[in-house]
Amino acid sequence: MLSYSGHFLVLLAVFSLCSLCHGAERSPKKGVVIPSWPKHHCYDFNALYTVSWWYNYHPVPEVEYYNKWWCSYVTGGIPQGDDRAACFPSDPTEVEFVPMVYGIPGLGHHANTSFPDVPEEYNIVLGYNEPNQPEQANIDPEEAAVAWIEFQEKYPGKELVSPATGHADTEWFDAFMEACEVLGCRFDYLATHYYTGETAEKTMKILKDYSDRYGGRKIWFTEFAMAKTHDENKIIELINDLIPQLEHSDFIYRYSWFLSRYYEDHDDSGWFWIDSINGLIEENSTNPTKVGNAYNVPWHLEEYKPTRLYAYE
Repeated sequence: MLSYSGHFLVLLAVFSLCSLCHGAERSPKKGVVIPSWPKHHCYDFNALYTVSWWYNYHPVPEVEYYNKWWCSYVTGGIPQGDDRAACFPSDPTEVEFVPMVYGIPGLGHHANTSFPDVPEEYNIVLGYNEPNQPEQANIDPEEAAVAWIEFQEKYPGKELVSPATGHADTEWFDAFMEACEVLGCRFDYLATHYYTGETAEKTMKILKDYSDRYGGRKIWFTEFAMAKTHDENKIIELINDLIPQLEHSDFIYRYSWFLSRYYEDHDDSGWFWIDSINGLIEENSTNPTKVGNAYNVPWHLEEYKPTRLYAYE
């Protein structure tokens, strides 16, 4: 019969083995957008057990300075003091926060927001969010290039991810690159967003063309979902086809689904809309949705490697 200490050692070994297994399930590429709106609950990160990074359009993970209600309990109420740890991953080394410099002061959606600087502890910084979109960072490409020089001089020791264009917009980015070649901009990766690829094959080829067009830099695909559909099965089918492609294509460095939880009500009358059914976590719980369950599959494992890689055909 095992002694008490023997039982403890067995339990410790089992726990350690389970921890290693859990860690092995996390994809080094897979992330998620956890915004300061519409609703983030304590312990949400527990629902997303294969992601390894996240971002929130801010330079820091705690965004009380912008929206004190951004994180709440499912049952209502705002965590205080040490309890706010429940708003974040239980192990920040397993699920890394990546800061963003959203845009230029005085321009775009956050024209009047006072953002803090990126803390020294973070080694990678995401650049401007959709500067080609009037409702987002809204920066002319030439102005963005001039500002980028200040950005890279402010963070000389950090890896920089380029401005993230909406809709893989080459017209805006061509002009940005032209100005950057004169000024000497530095960025280590590309970023872009794309929502309207009806198929995984179309999306992958657009992303590969984007990479090739700008020197073969690897891509952070920092926003995507399936726009303009109410069909949950179609969204799951897209995930089942697209995520293995992202995982097993070398030119994709990281990717993140938009987003963890949507507004329950949405306007589908315009030219572009996203049904809340794209959300990864249930509206009033911290359980994954059916879409979230599909996203949670460890697609990075060799057993899920596609027989065809669309981008290379």
